[in-house]
Amino acid sequence: MSNDGGKPILLFTSIPATGHITPTLRIASALHARGWPVFYLGPTVHQATISATGVQFLPFLDDADFNDLTYFAPQGEGATTEKDAVVQGTTPEATWRDRVFSDFREFFISSIPARHRSLCAALTHIHQLFPPPSARVVVVAESMCGFLLPLFHGAPVPPSIPMPIGSIALSVMIPTLRSVDIPPLICERVEFGTTPAHRERVAKMWRDWELETRDLKALLVEKVEQAGGKDFAKAMEAREREKGRESWALLSGESFVGYDHVCQIGVESWFYKTEEGWPENWRFVGAVPKSVRVLDEAKQALVDEVKLARETAGKKVVVVAQGTVEIDPRHLILPTIQALGGREEDILVVAILGHRGRTLPKDVIVPANAKVVDYLPYDAILPYADVFVSNAGYGAVMHGIGHGVPMVVAGEEQDKKENVARVQWRGHGIKLNKSWTDEKEYVKELAEAVGKIIDEEEGREVRKRALELKEEADSIDCIKTVEECLSSYL
Repeated sequence: MSNDGGKPILLFTSIPATGHITPTLRIASALHARGWPVFYLGPTVHQATISATGVQFLPFLDDADFNDLTYFAPQGEGATTEKDAVVQGTTPEATWRDRVFSDFREFFISSIPARHRSLCAALTHIHQLFPPPSARVVVVAESMCGFLLPLFHGAPVPPSIPMPIGSIALSVMIPTLRSVDIPPLICERVEFGTTPAHRERVAKMWRDWELETRDLKALLVEKVEQAGGKDFAKAMEAREREKGRESWALLSGESFVGYDHVCQIGVESWFYKTEEGWPENWRFVGAVPKSVRVLDEAKQALVDEVKLARETAGKKVVVVAQGTVEIDPRHLILPTIQALGGREEDILVVAILGHRGRTLPKDVIVPANAKVVDYLPYDAILPYADVFVSNAGYGAVMHGIGHGVPMVVAGEEQDKKENVARVQWRGHGIKLNKSWTDEKEYVKELAEAVGKIIDEEEGREVRKRALELKEEADSIDCIKTVEECLSSYL
């Protein structure tokens, strides 16, 4: 097989998580459609989805082949997830931070050697298909792929296999960069500021974070070196000293070290302006290309029904979803259905459960103005939405921006607290202050937030902000921007 087009071969990869695979695969498939030779190294549970785009699938090996669908989703009513079992085995009464630390240990760090071996196997396979000089490979990796760190720090590739000629990071979340103005991403959040007092507080939070995560950092160093990386910790410490800091803290920028370019999904105005600004190799690429997949008959009928209800009956459409990780429906889906169940005359609710085949518990009574679906692409339904209720996964927020839909947000896990805060700060949504455990108060607050957004006067400003962000996203051609980075390898 030869590659006569002159374009380098693109090897995409991501951590094995649906919310990270989906946006990177959108970009990979769009580049494939434009004539780039594209491979995708990923988990076998997502093989069918990846292969359906026309991109060539290559599998993770051994322990690297992680099934996020069973890890995050309970297998049967009343069951716990694999993630819950792991966390409970470590900490019986786990906090949200315990769960995040467990994710980093089990999901991001421990499998670095196996995923690095998978990367080397993928490079070997590509070079067998495309002998030199055709096999010029650029790795395009989702930014949390810690398994590229060994490669960036001296780990060898198999004999006779040349190193990739370049690397691009796709950042599909708020980037984990260190700033004097912003505390670590996985911390109790504080309002953004730039005053001396604020920066003193942030500095203390970074010091505390470094102490709290020293075991995880040690594990990261161990796994990078186990995979063949050399002097990784020394390189990170030296980098921090160059920036005037005493030591290296976990999630302070190491994820982006080594890449030629970083493509940040999103729009720049959604981010805080920090003292340090953005690295020189950083590009904002706006929203990922919208999905154009053909829906099955039942789902298309649902979309058509929603469109008709909005356009002919004048109903407001509220879409509620919790993404693919924190999918317990008690957190947001059931409260939304309950909050709006008495408004059959003017509101239609579409509840998306996050995984194919998933259903609500049997004892849940679904009101007449609610439609419940196991899985539905956001791009199929958000064009007809007036409000998007979400637990503020980064991908969901960017879809809200991409469609200009104002949001009600209520995330509590992982990076979602910070995403929630930025939605509120930027003004394109309303943050819920109550917790789902507050039940009646939470349902009441949710109903009030939706009511405020759809009210002609009260919701005017939040709807305006949502459309402004959409206009900013629409002004950026995502794939063209990525191709501009790729042009440096032509």
